[in-house]
Amino acid sequence: MVTVRKATADLFDQIHPLLLHFRHTRLDQAQWRRILSIRWSRHHDHFGYVLMQDDQVVGFLGTLFFERLIGDREHRFCDLFCWIVPEEYRQHSLLLLFPVLKLQDTTVMSLTPSHGASLILARFGFTVLETHAEIFPVLPRPGTGQGLRLIREKPLIRDRLRDHDLALFRDHDLPGCEHLLLETDGQEEGSCYLVFNTVRKKGIRFTQVYHVGDPRIFRQGFSRLQWYFLRYNRTLFTLVDRRLLGGLRPGPGYGHVLRHPRLYRPAAGLEPARVDNLYSELLLLRL
Repeated sequence: MVTVRKATADLFDQIHPLLLHFRHTRLDQAQWRRILSIRWSRHHDHFGYVLMQDDQVVGFLGTLFFERLIGDREHRFCDLFCWIVPEEYRQHSLLLLFPVLKLQDTTVMSLTPSHGASLILARFGFTVLETHAEIFPVLPRPGTGQGLRLIREKPLIRDRLRDHDLALFRDHDLPGCEHLLLETDGQEEGSCYLVFNTVRKKGIRFTQVYHVGDPRIFRQGFSRLQWYFLRYNRTLFTLVDRRLLGGLRPGPGYGHVLRHPRLYRPAAGLEPARVDNLYSELLLLRL
């Protein structure tokens, strides 16, 4: 008889062989264990759900649970990833999804669904979160970035961040997760906190940005940022989901249609622009 239970650390050694079928990333067993040990939520102590045939794991759906303060309200989230079920148990796949669909007052995301998963999720009320990423090549000449300070050192960034941004920094002070802070001088002082890392797509290195604290300041300092990325990451291109830009195009580039749209099932009418790519497999697995 096939049953479903929460995925917990004691099941990792059985889950790991299934993760080897996840073709989009090459992580060793220790890296997978570290990622699945991350706990961002105060309310959940597991990292997904497993299909069990007697005492054997025969299917897995990963979850990343977290809470975020948006406006003056705390919102609960669940990000889905790695929905892996061997062919002989495929008819039981939905059993893994049902516990997630029962979550109350929770926005559920699926940022890297397969075509088949997209069709299934749409049947259960998931709608489009994002359809495009924007790709920006490094400009021939760097901008002056006049009136801007670029802060790279983690201790300095941590000391300057407050409240919500400081919580984001603490949650993402992880291996392979990079941070920058742009600060403005003059009459309109402000800052833009960025979270990014380096990804490789079709053999080309990109700087992928997952969080843009202030799109206006991001645009103001974008040319200087790209030249920093060129020196630091050796990347000629910056990749950002369109909705993170707040409708402000920071430089010349082109839109890239995602192979499959990012999906979500929002709670409390949460708009796409309020949902970035932190706390997700995009960042942790560098997808």
